[in-house]
Amino acid sequence: MEKVKSEMVRVEHEMSEKLNDKMNLEIARVAQEMKQNLKIATVAMVVAGVI
Repeated sequence: MEKVKSEMVRVEHEMSEKLNDKMNLEIARVAQEMKQNLKIATVAMVVAGVI
């Protein structure tokens, strides 16, 4: 019974780690996207300012 318990804890831990990795990847992707949009907006403002 103890063995089953420790196995469940191990699997749970592994799953939460994978979930964290997924979240971090998603956050990084969104941050990258926002940076890209910010660059585009900045360029657009500069161009609009010049015109």
